[in-house]
Amino acid sequence: MARTWLKDPAFDLTLIFGVTLLACAMGGAVAVQPALFLPLLVFHSWCFSFDHVVATFTKLAGTADDRRRNRFLIWGLPPLMLAATFAVGQSTGIGVLNTGYFWFQWFHTTRQSWGVAQHYRRAAAIDEPRWFTELVMWSLPVVGLLHRCHQQPTRFLWMPLYLPRVSGAVVLIAAVPACAAVAIFFWRRRRALLVPHTLYVASHLVVFAVSYLVIDDLQAGWLVVNVWHNVQYLAYVWMHNRTRADRGELSGFLGWLCRPGAKRGLLYFAACLILSAAIFAPLYAASDRLDLWLDGRVISVSLVIALAVNFHHYVVDGLIWRQRR
Repeated sequence: MARTWLKDPAFDLTLIFGVTLLACAMGGAVAVQPALFLPLLVFHSWCFSFDHVVATFTKLAGTADDRRRNRFLIWGLPPLMLAATFAVGQSTGIGVLNTGYFWFQWFHTTRQSWGVAQHYRRAAAIDEPRWFTELVMWSLPVVGLLHRCHQQPTRFLWMPLYLPRVSGAVVLIAAVPACAAVAIFFWRRRRALLVPHTLYVASHLVVFAVSYLVIDDLQAGWLVVNVWHNVQYLAYVWMHNRTRADRGELSGFLGWLCRPGAKRGLLYFAACLILSAAIFAPLYAASDRLDLWLDGRVISVSLVIALAVNFHHYVVDGLIWRQRR
């Protein structure tokens, strides 16, 4: 067991159970009282979402070698992504952008979770086909997405949403093999239920079941998976940077923040929080003023910036965390 933790029991159990409980509590509160969505969305955006974008850059540009290798991702890709997002939104409308974000975030959150599970799998040296675990981890998210398509919501985050029509029969047909795969997975793990990899896969399945199947309200369900994803990312990146600091790869203030100790983890979070506020508060204040001046003549600049930041993060994350680069 000692060799199967990513860091130690306190950190891993917080990553697996603590983050899951926080996400389900916030989404559940909105499901019970929809009026809580806006204040919790604001809290989540400024305390978790913007921070996790900044945390990406501690991996992307943590050292001089990182900055040299990732020069295009840091400086070249953001303006291209901003221009592309503006062009698509201006020509097709915010509904297309919003729908693209809905699909992209579903893929990104599932894919990140699979990546964390792979880390646990390697730590435990589990003798099991990789494809089977991947099938299990994608099964419920796919069923959940089909279920949302069957529900046919027309608004998401107060903007138009376009989803293909899916019949209830299709959802049921997808759910049967998905449930069978999950049942086989846990049957095969019946003697290793407390191995961290098993616990993590269980938390992944719980989050996607709650956010896409149990909670009917689309926005409350989205909040569950988004809080889970962002807080998990902050903790995981700090742990990754701490490993790099232990190897002597990180120096300066970032290296100091990533040294051993729970207090350093809190200071890392606080540093990301302060830096994200310093970046995004004036950026959105300026874009809001620009939107007022433009008076609806073009698509909202604030919206374009918000979506472009997310799209850039998704693309960059898909590249920098690959084992083979």
